[in-house]
Amino acid sequence: MKAVPIPRKNEVHIVGILLCFLFISCSSTNLVEQYTNPALQNLKIKKVLVIGMTPDIEVRRIFEKKVADEFYKRDVIAVESIDFFEKSFAENQKSEEQLNQIQEQLIEANFDAVLLAKVTGQEEKVGVAQAYRDFLRDFNSFTDYYYYNQEIYGSQESENYVLYHTETALYCLCPATERQVLWKATIDIVDTERLVKNINDYIKVLFKSLKDGRVLLK
Repeated sequence: MKAVPIPRKNEVHIVGILLCFLFISCSSTNLVEQYTNPALQNLKIKKVLVIGMTPDIEVRRIFEKKVADEFYKRDVIAVESIDFFEKSFAENQKSEEQLNQIQEQLIEANFDAVLLAKVTGQEEKVGVAQAYRDFLRDFNSFTDYYYYNQEIYGSQESENYVLYHTETALYCLCPATERQVLWKATIDIVDTERLVKNINDYIKVLFKSLKDGRVLLK
């Protein structure tokens, strides 16, 4: 039986980094980047419209309801767009003029913010555990590497996973601020194949970020 070589000192260091990354990556949702408008940090949001930008009506309904519930827990009135607008609202593209009219309608209804969320892309990622095992193994030749990995062709089980990239933005509807972006962030979600869990994990990261950015006080 071929012995597995002992990693050299610099390899041990890299292995340590991989292990750290492995533990960090246990979270299914991660904040990638965020921006908070410094001029609007102390603005108190009282009423927000929640818009989940997806063609899937059921996903949109669940998403908007859960996000709205979290806003209510923080003493912010939140309304789901699926209830506020007519059913046909998202079926057709709107002109800029139509959107301006909708914005005025929201201001008249005392909304001071709109939160929009969408999935911007997805990619398949390799599991860190597999990458770690490959790193420890010494592949001396093409045949070694191919022999060890050829099961990929016929394997029904994989450590690969789908990573969704999402973009979320909170816009202020206050006339004094010229309706600027208040906060925005990119959040990555690992698909757990359980919709509600994916949304719940996203919400935890979303509202922590809003609080850390002093957009929300609770």
